[in-house]
Amino acid sequence: MVRMMIAAAAAAFLLGGCVASRPQPQPVAAVPVTGAPKQILRDGAQLVLPDGTRVTPDSTGGFLLPNGDYVRRERGALVLPTGARCAPSAMGYACP
Repeated sequence: MVRMMIAAAAAAFLLGGCVASRPQPQPVAAVPVTGAPKQILRDGAQLVLPDGTRVTPDSTGGFLLPNGDYVRRERGALVLPTGARCAPSAMGYACP
């Protein structure tokens, strides 16, 4: 009888440990909230990039970035070297 109680207690202890050691579900990572679009601001004849760099558009409306890449103007929007389009806005251009 004592052996049966010890065996039952041991089984309960081991099974209880198995239940407690189940991995807990991790919370789903929050989707990053995108802030306001980056702005390329117009300042007279120059444009101010999001990092504060000033560039002067050429006769086509495009300009050369400090890293040597060219941003072209196409149908009123700016087309970045990545292919992203910056739509015209009241203050300049709104970029994704």
